[in-house]
Amino acid sequence: MKAVRIHEFGDVNVLKWEVTHRPKPRAGQVLIKVESSGVNYADVMRRRGGYPGPDLPSTLGLEAAGSVAELGEGVTGLTVGQRVMAMGPGGNAEYVAVNASYVFPYPETINPIHAGGMPVVFLTAYHLLKTRGQVQRGDTVLVQAGASGVGTVAIQLAKAFGVKVITTASSQDKLELARSLGADVTINYTAQDFEAAVQKETEGKGVELVLECVGGPVLEKSVRCVASYGRLVSYGNASGTPATIPASDLFPANRTFIGFSMGRSPAGKLDHKKAWAELFPLVAQGKARLVVDQVLPMSQAAKAHQHLSNRGSHGKVILTP
Repeated sequence: MKAVRIHEFGDVNVLKWEVTHRPKPRAGQVLIKVESSGVNYADVMRRRGGYPGPDLPSTLGLEAAGSVAELGEGVTGLTVGQRVMAMGPGGNAEYVAVNASYVFPYPETINPIHAGGMPVVFLTAYHLLKTRGQVQRGDTVLVQAGASGVGTVAIQLAKAFGVKVITTASSQDKLELARSLGADVTINYTAQDFEAAVQKETEGKGVELVLECVGGPVLEKSVRCVASYGRLVSYGNASGTPATIPASDLFPANRTFIGFSMGRSPAGKLDHKKAWAELFPLVAQGKARLVVDQVLPMSQAAKAHQHLSNRGSHGKVILTP
C-alpha cells in the first residue's frame, strides 16, 4: 500500500507518498480500507516536530473513513465491508489500523468523502461546547478562528444548542462564511480589537464561554472576554507563541480556565458514542455539516499542508488515496 509518510521533521519537502507495509490489526483493532482522510493543523505541527506521534518514520493523519477490511481479535459490533469513520494515527494512507473504540459506523446519508474529515472536528467541537465547556441554552460563546475546521462546526453546533455566537476571522470572505453558518456577530481581528468588540457587544459582561486555539496574545485577551463565572477552553496553540495570564485575570471574576485535547484524554473520559448519537441527527436535519475547503489526492499532501500553513483554508481539507 501507499501512505503519506515522514522520515524526518521539517518543511513540506519531508512529506513522501510512498510504498510501505499494510498494517495488520492487533487485538482490539480494526483495519480500514481508506476512502478519505482529513488533514488537521495538528498534522502540520507533527510534520514540523511540534506534535506527539509514533516514532519516525511514520504515517501522518489523525482520522479517516472507509470500509472495514479486517477485524482484530476480540472486536465485536462491526462487520467486514461496513462503512465507518475513525480517529487514530496513520489515516493518510490506503489502509489504517485503528483501535475499535475510535471506529464509528456512519449513516448512508453522509458523503463518504466528507466522512473522512468529520471525526476530529465534529467530536472536538462537541466536547469543547458540551463536555468541557458545559454550554447552556441562552449563553453566548466566543469562537476564535471561526473559519477553521473546528470553528465552522462549533458555530453550527452552538446555534443548534440555542447559543449566541460571536466569532473572529482574518478576512471578509471568512466572516461571510461564519455568518452563513449562523454566527450572530463576526469580528475581523486584523481590523479591530476583538476584546473591545466583545465587551461592547456584551455591554461589558463578557461571554459565558470562549473556545480558543491560537495562543499567545490572543489567549491573553480571550481570558479577559470571559464573564464572571464563565469558562475558557484552550485546545491549541496555532501561533506557537507562549501566553502570560496573570492570576488577577482569573480569580477576581471566578473565571475557569480549562485545557482540552482529544489525543491525550484517558479512555472513558470523553464519551464519543454519546456525542455521535447527538451529532448524526443534527447532520441529518441539516443543522450541522462539514464545510469542505478542498479535496486533494494524497500524493498532493504537501499542497494541503502549505494551504493550512498559510491560513488559507475555509473549513476542512480532505485527502483521497
